[in-house]
Amino acid sequence: MIVLKKPRDPVDGAPDARRYARAKTARKASVWSLDDRLLSRANMVDMSAGGACLELATETALPPHFTVRFERRSGMKAHVVNCQLVWQHEVIAGVRFCEGPLTATS
Repeated sequence: MIVLKKPRDPVDGAPDARRYARAKTARKASVWSLDDRLLSRANMVDMSAGGACLELATETALPPHFTVRFERRSGMKAHVVNCQLVWQHEVIAGVRFCEGPLTATS
């Protein structure tokens, strides 16, 4: 079991105000539209119980909702997660994990 602790601010030592603790990772992923088109390959920079930070392989404007397929080790089938875009700056994007089916929005 992995225990995620909320980090403290390096300047004043105050606890991180985020809802979930983050864990650094270097997991490979791919971002897919809701109509199953590949939008970009990506590396997951960090993750938490509620979302992740992705570094996209190409500068692609992500839609509000999409799926992320996280590669698994040892050739197992990819883990697919429904996501909502929270923020994006060039090739770095913050995503929130969503439950249930998503529908395309224009």
